[in-house]
Amino acid sequence: MKTQRDIPDVIGGLLMAGTGLFFAVYGHMHYETGTAARMGPGYFPVLLGWVLAVLGLLVAIPAWWRRGEPVKVQWNNLFWCVLSLLVFALALHLLGVVLAAFIAALVSLVPSAMAMRTRLVVCAVVALLTTLIFPIGLQMILPIWPWSH
Repeated sequence: MKTQRDIPDVIGGLLMAGTGLFFAVYGHMHYETGTAARMGPGYFPVLLGWVLAVLGLLVAIPAWWRRGEPVKVQWNNLFWCVLSLLVFALALHLLGVVLAAFIAALVSLVPSAMAMRTRLVVCAVVALLTTLIFPIGLQMILPIWPWSH
């Protein structure tokens, strides 16, 4: 009898390890790391990269021997999620961050069973957080409203 491995955890752990390894090696090659007493600009990213790589292996290795459920792709949810990203990308410069984020969140919630009032509240919170983080917090040059070009 063939044992079904815990594939989502194996893949997730390996992706974590690969991402951590990439940032650790890239940071070491492109930035001065320094020492623990006198840290350079690459010290912390390299350290975090190695920590992420080790944590990824700690997730992936045990999952290789653990029995798991087979992967079931939810095509309907995937379709609406990708469509919401496309809607956001196409609407961003035309409608601004607030409306584009609101509409994209609304599109992503199409397959959801939540009530319309709850959906609208979630979309408003997503739009608010997107606006606070990107144009305001990170000071990205993006139109907030359609008329603010």
